[in-house]
Amino acid sequence: MRKLQLIWVDLSVSVKEAELPSGFDGHCDIQCCADIELLDETLSRFPADVVCFDFDYPDRAGLRLLRESKLNHPSLPILMLTVQHSESLAIWAFRTKVWDYLVKPVPVHEVNRCISALIRISGQRHSQPGRTPATHGYRIPHEVSFVAKPDDSALTPAIYYVERYFRAKIRSEDVANRCGMSPFRFSRAFKQTYAMTFRDYVVGYRLKEACRLLENPATSVTDVAYAVGFNDASYFARVFKQRLGLPPSAVVGRSFVDYHDDEHGLPEMPQVLP
Repeated sequence: MRKLQLIWVDLSVSVKEAELPSGFDGHCDIQCCADIELLDETLSRFPADVVCFDFDYPDRAGLRLLRESKLNHPSLPILMLTVQHSESLAIWAFRTKVWDYLVKPVPVHEVNRCISALIRISGQRHSQPGRTPATHGYRIPHEVSFVAKPDDSALTPAIYYVERYFRAKIRSEDVANRCGMSPFRFSRAFKQTYAMTFRDYVVGYRLKEACRLLENPATSVTDVAYAVGFNDASYFARVFKQRLGLPPSAVVGRSFVDYHDDEHGLPEMPQVLP
């Protein structure tokens, strides 16, 4: 029997809750969408049978993301998991055309019922006429939090990690775990706190270190690219020029401070004191 193709969107706050209920893994090929900025692209190109939005305590940004995904992909069944349950939240979910709504911990018989229904409808969905997305937007329940700006100290492990290991491959999921957050919460907390994505921060830090190395007139651009964590010298050169306005070969032997300006320079980034 063909396995269901499931996209798992982990929007949980607690790392402890960041897992699908037992039973889904045996019937589904699961693709985790760790980067919510790429969610719409993932939904467009991945032939999924269902997308699962996994919350522990939903907030307004996460629910808006769910609603936008349903508007953009009206034929795709959406499964919503949550620890925080209320009647108003369940009503909002079904009015938003969520296909099924499960409260954690999910009983085994509920998992089996959900999977059986998905298997039944998966073969029918592509033969049905296309649907037009609903244009209404039901109000998110008042008890769902807005989420305040996080304390900078919660992200200190991420800053420290990049400073130590920027030369190696850095996975945002691993760094999020070090901060005790889910990938979704970490991604949003970092952007709220530092006004840049974690990915942009890592690239910016590597470019700043590259500028320091390029001050040496005898240095090789290719060697510098690999030394600061880029696996492709051509990509390094392209990103360098995009961010600083000049190719790296043009700045060899020049001081880093020349490129730390408002027009082309790298932004001031958070540091961890030794």
